[in-house]
Amino acid sequence: MQRYKIDDMSCGHCVGTIEKAIRAIDPAAEVEANLGTKEVRVETTADSGVVVQALKAAGYDSLPL
Repeated sequence: MQRYKIDDMSCGHCVGTIEKAIRAIDPAAEVEANLGTKEVRVETTADSGVVVQALKAAGYDSLPL
């Protein structure tokens, strides 16, 4: 399980964009976003560096936790 802090995540649209970015690199990924804590949990076989790059390409800076 990978976890990321995404301070710019503020609404449902953000969550959808983040989920789409992660599923673009791993269609089978399980993504759970929490707007209250601004954290995203990802169950994926993709390397965390690849996930961070996908999030950045979608417009979100992330900090692995």
